[in-house]
Amino acid sequence: MGRKQLNIRLDEKIHKRAKIAAILKGETLNSYIEKAILDALEKDDNKDKIDNIENEN
Repeated sequence: MGRKQLNIRLDEKIHKRAKIAAILKGETLNSYIEKAILDALEKDDNKDKIDNIENEN
């Protein structure tokens, strides 16, 4: 799977908490956020639709 760069703006408090959580888990902030997005996608109500659209392309 290729990698894409994503620039997002986070509330300062969210950034700080995510950075602390990542450090406590011994991982990078990037890795922590990527895992959080993957977890959210798995729980998304539209997961089946997302999977179908992804597989069409």
